[in-house]
Amino acid sequence: MIKRLLPVGYAWMVVHGLLSVFLPKQAIKLNGKLLLRGYENPGDLEPKQWYVRSTRISGLGMLVTGVTGLLAGQLAEDEDDEEDATELPDESTDDEPVELDI
Repeated sequence: MIKRLLPVGYAWMVVHGLLSVFLPKQAIKLNGKLLLRGYENPGDLEPKQWYVRSTRISGLGMLVTGVTGLLAGQLAEDEDDEEDATELPDESTDDEPVELDI
């Protein structure tokens, strides 16, 4: 079950990372609306410039992590498919006697 949800989480990180890298103020406002739901006037808050830069940098980290996770998952699936395809049949036969050196 978790293996099926991992790509969804990585894709969410890519989307959120892209939003944070290219539109950091909008990402901050979106997060503010979600996180500050119980407070009055969260839309009136204005982020400082250092916070916008740190949001952009953390978005870059999320973007790299999400892409890496998606690629690693794809590579793992490809390796599993190759292992399944290259399994060799058992070559031992019961027709030949086995010689033991003692």
